[in-house]
Amino acid sequence: MTVKKSTTMQDIQDMDNPERLRYFQVIDDLRGFGINEDLPLPQIVVVGDQSSGKSSLLEGITGLSFPIASDLCTRFATQIVLRRIPGEKTTVKATIVPGPSSLDDGEQKARLLEFDIEMDADALSGSKFAWILDEAAEYMGLPNSDDQDLENLNKRFSDDILRIEISGPDQHHLSVVDVPGLFHNPTKYQTREDLDIIRGLIENYTTDARTIILAVMDARNNLANQEVFKMARAADPAGIRTVGIITKCDALQPGDEHGVLRIAQNAVEQLQHGWFVIRNRSTKEIQEGVTIAQRHENERRFFQGTPWNELPRDRIGVKALKPFLGQLLYEHIRREFPALVHEIETLYRETQRKIEALGSSRQTATEQRQYLTRMANRYQRNVEDALKGNYSVELTAQSQLKLRMHLRNLADEFEKEIRTKGHKMPFQAADGSTDNDFLQQGGGDKDEQTTHDSDIMIWIRQQYREARGAELPGTVNPALLVRLFQYQSSDWGQISRKYLERSLDFITEYTKLECRRIEEDDTIRASLESLVLSRLTEANTAAQERLKVLLEDEQGGVLQTVNHYFAETLDKIRKDRLTARIQGISLQDEWAHAHDSARLTEILHISNEDQAVVDLHDVLKTYYKVAMKRFADYVVINVVERLLSEKDALKFFSPEYVGGLSDSELAEIAAESYSTSTVRVDLKHRCERYRQALEKAKSI
Repeated sequence: MTVKKSTTMQDIQDMDNPERLRYFQVIDDLRGFGINEDLPLPQIVVVGDQSSGKSSLLEGITGLSFPIASDLCTRFATQIVLRRIPGEKTTVKATIVPGPSSLDDGEQKARLLEFDIEMDADALSGSKFAWILDEAAEYMGLPNSDDQDLENLNKRFSDDILRIEISGPDQHHLSVVDVPGLFHNPTKYQTREDLDIIRGLIENYTTDARTIILAVMDARNNLANQEVFKMARAADPAGIRTVGIITKCDALQPGDEHGVLRIAQNAVEQLQHGWFVIRNRSTKEIQEGVTIAQRHENERRFFQGTPWNELPRDRIGVKALKPFLGQLLYEHIRREFPALVHEIETLYRETQRKIEALGSSRQTATEQRQYLTRMANRYQRNVEDALKGNYSVELTAQSQLKLRMHLRNLADEFEKEIRTKGHKMPFQAADGSTDNDFLQQGGGDKDEQTTHDSDIMIWIRQQYREARGAELPGTVNPALLVRLFQYQSSDWGQISRKYLERSLDFITEYTKLECRRIEEDDTIRASLESLVLSRLTEANTAAQERLKVLLEDEQGGVLQTVNHYFAETLDKIRKDRLTARIQGISLQDEWAHAHDSARLTEILHISNEDQAVVDLHDVLKTYYKVAMKRFADYVVINVVERLLSEKDALKFFSPEYVGGLSDSELAEIAAESYSTSTVRVDLKHRCERYRQALEKAKSI
């Protein structure tokens, strides 16, 4: 398999051409906006076994002196970011990016974010860099280089990331991440759990399609036994994101060079981007103070010798690797950039939707008043439509938001019930049958209902006899009619109270649904429901009192009406009764002998008691009809309807009400909870970051 020519040294004419710098700068800006917290950005990750030479490789690439530990190498991922900026000085900045295990621990996350070290690169000696690593380890809760008791530690590895940013005029734009090295034989210092964490870290990085894998192998170890290459192959089967690095070529035993050369020539483990051979500083050279510059010279001289001089020059040493990686990362960024921009746009839109879902901000009294005023306007408009029957086409046929429809149905049911069940006994028609106006339509067997036709007359006669007092014979005790009416209408109270209760139930349910319709925030909706329902409870108490007064007015002892219907109906009933008698007599034989008026009068005449009973029935029936219709109308209009129309009941929540609230009352109803406020602030910050990132990304 041949190496991809587009990334060879001879194709790199200018590492920092303007277009390339723009792409690297945009990626740096996106990282500065924190996009890497939400989306993976194109980067290079260095993976390998412990003591494979990863740290020394990074030392050669970055110029930083990585500490070398015998028992424990890298204990956390380290991201090295190289940035070219104008100026004379090169600076170093160290921060910590909290990992997944720290994000849910607010206290630990805040502590990690406090880590911030800046200095000139000239002051960053090997010991100073070791100090930075120790400080970062302490912040992460890990042992530092001075800790001796490594056996009894609760934590030796972390998924937090130490970020080292090197900015200066001589730097080439590059981002490299070093993850802890794999080990194969767990000990009391490096446990099986530690190995699982490291494997997880490596998998998280290598499986990301935007990560270029820099796989490091010790030349002395058999490639087939190196687990890191198995993981790289699993994450990148085609080898399009993997670059092989062979270290410690100078430590090979004589005669072993040929096998390593074949790997370096891409003849064994074929990678699209091929292999590089590297010579790092040995432990002895580090102790002897060999500088980074001397390291580069030693590496150049070593690979000039046989058999390494058989390899292409653009595959030998850090001097060739560094520009290659820069070009490879550049091409990778260009390839991933359209999808990255699309993902940022998606994040931006989703965050905007989340902010909109929270509703308007309610952190100040002014915002709270404006918010409640808008809500009150919506509430009033919806209530007015519900009461006028202006229903939305989206509502179902029996939707409880159709308030007026349900109240009309309840009123009709109330009228029917009080007409057919409001009397204790049904009244009679002129011919002695039960008056159909007082029968339930379709309410049962007519014969069954007419079996009690005579009951009311018997009852009135009994009451007439029991009420005899100082009145003259053949006349009626004036108080009797009142008592008859009171008894006959005694069910009005429970029927009307049931109607009021059912109406209030519908209004209450409508209120809850309306509150849910105009407000999504559970806290505000609950507050609004509580306010409206408390007012409805007060209004219901007042309605119960009005109903009580109305019943007392109707049944209190004085029967009064100025409705001409009473006199006209009573006159008609008497005529109908007389006609019925005449028609009844015409069927009798004695009618043929009625030759004069005296005889006719004698035939039609009834006793004084019968006449009194009939008159009591007809007057009671006539007045009952007038009073029942009047009472039913008053209950509907003066009792139930006032629950809907009064400003202190269903309609009380209005802009005027909101305008009269104090700041403390506003806060009690509409202030955002701490959690909502925190979420809103976080989402707004995120949204602004995404907006700026999107604007920057689209600038290319």
